[in-house]
Amino acid sequence: MSTFLGPWIGSLCTGYGGLDMAVMDVYGAQPAWCADNDPHVVKILDKRYPAVPNLGDLTAVDWNGVPRVDIVTAGFPCQDISYAGRHAGMREDTRSGLWFTIADALRVLQPGLVFVENVAALRSRGLDRVLGNLALLGYHTAWTCLRASDVGAPHRRERLFLLAAHPERPGTPTARPARRAGRRAVTS
Repeated sequence: MSTFLGPWIGSLCTGYGGLDMAVMDVYGAQPAWCADNDPHVVKILDKRYPAVPNLGDLTAVDWNGVPRVDIVTAGFPCQDISYAGRHAGMREDTRSGLWFTIADALRVLQPGLVFVENVAALRSRGLDRVLGNLALLGYHTAWTCLRASDVGAPHRRERLFLLAAHPERPGTPTARPARRAGRRAVTS
């Protein structure tokens, strides 16, 4: 079995894995695990990352038992904060409130870097909470909004991207055995 020396990614609210693919490309990283319980997404992840375990429902995970990673990515649900969405807000009883579960996971996992992606409406509908939670965990943050057309797509679709870095965790990757291809365990 080979040893992978690059950084490991843990992906929360993985979706189709676009944010993860960008981070893997930039950092030469590899996914250690992902977490998404949407049945359609699970099928995509089974094809894209067949050897990567899917932790399933974030709210049911004991983060103390999850392998540590160097980078965590999270594209949490936007339905309650999007201008086109439900306007329910980012509260613990909403889908977009899944951010609070992500913050709890970060408290335990303590990655050196965190990448977050969401709709641009987050600026006025919850970014203060996201930045506040990350600050309480010791992260320094920077964020920007980009339109899909800024990178060549034929539509506007503006998204917010946030990078959080912890100054006491430089993110030096540790060697771990690379995973072998095989069936992923999915918990619901």
